[in-house]
Amino acid sequence: MRLLAGAATDVGMVREGNEDGFLIDDRLQLFAVADGMGGHQAGEVASATALEALRASVATGTGLEQAVTAANAAVFEKASADEALRGMGTTLTTLSIDPAGAELVIGHVGDSRAYLVRDGDLRQITEDHSLVEELVREGRLTPEQADVHPQRSIITRALGIDAAVSVDLVPVEIRAGDRILLCSDGLTTMLRPSDIATILRREPDPGRAADLLVDAANAAGGEDNITALVVEVEDDGLAGITGAHVAGAAASPPPAPPADVEAPAARRPRRRRGRGRTIGRVVLWTLPVLIIFGIAFGAVGWYARHGYYLQFADNHVVLFKGVEGGLLGWNPTRAETTGITRTQLEKLQFAAAIDAIDTTKTFGSRADADAYLRRLRRGIDIAEHPTTTTIPTTTTAPTTTVPGATATTTVPTTPPSGP
Repeated sequence: MRLLAGAATDVGMVREGNEDGFLIDDRLQLFAVADGMGGHQAGEVASATALEALRASVATGTGLEQAVTAANAAVFEKASADEALRGMGTTLTTLSIDPAGAELVIGHVGDSRAYLVRDGDLRQITEDHSLVEELVREGRLTPEQADVHPQRSIITRALGIDAAVSVDLVPVEIRAGDRILLCSDGLTTMLRPSDIATILRREPDPGRAADLLVDAANAAGGEDNITALVVEVEDDGLAGITGAHVAGAAASPPPAPPADVEAPAARRPRRRRGRGRTIGRVVLWTLPVLIIFGIAFGAVGWYARHGYYLQFADNHVVLFKGVEGGLLGWNPTRAETTGITRTQLEKLQFAAAIDAIDTTKTFGSRADADAYLRRLRRGIDIAEHPTTTTIPTTTTAPTTTVPGATATTTVPTTPPSGP
């Protein structure tokens, strides 16, 4: 078997810089995603340092756990040596082949994630090292409460914060057709698992699948940097991964059938059957083409009627259903006049929202559009009524934060006793 990978990363719709990073090394069969944090662009330094140290360590034959530990040491030492980088850190979720058998090994620190996709089903195979996830595991929060908790961005473990770090190692038995998704929390905070699974089922190419995941997260609001790395397990007909045995390897080809020898009296009816087979081949070739065209036409119609986008119309922010400008006869329709005006956004200096709507902000579903509008209305309410709106207080690490830094922070102290 061999691993094929594609990845995409994006700054998102809110941040000014991208502190995420990813690694694809086909020669080492090593893949990783890192989500950096820290002030003065230190998050970018942390993620890049961790990924390069991980690659260098694995290249010398070091096991994955020791390689992640080496990455932690590299980030910690660089932060300790430079005052401007003090307090920087990064998550790291990485995957490599276990040379002892036909399985993969995941190394994991932080709240980036790894998922296994098998037969269309999506399963998370890492546990978040975050405050709210620990409260969920203890039964003190529900997953729904964790999604909206004011301290959901606080992580409890990261590379570079301390000289030593505990690394989760997760072995994963694999088979041809499996997929592994490595991603930063900028993806998982924007998309539901069902949305992620749908995209991974629909798009066979790993690189294109990663692009679509990032696009969908941006369409849902893009509140953080977004990184997706999709690894495909492909059967190359060899005995296994790096020499390991894989059950179900291709068997020897069957023997060739004997030559078809005809008696003279049988030739005429066989020629008639040959013409029948020719007609059958035409039908067999034509029918799938018609079916494909029918499916494609239906898919275009579905796409043209299930998308949503925001535009200004007569000074109002209007939500339209469909594709801007129409598509093959399917024209967009007005779904909602939101009550928000351009004048209102200009008065509040919501430049980012104005730019997004001016360039036609699109969404994959009505739920995504409604979620964006809720956030926009909440921001307007806070801006218009600053003395009557209560903003939840969060606990943050003693680090400096600048615009564009990732929303993920760490707390080196003991988490609070309750949500």
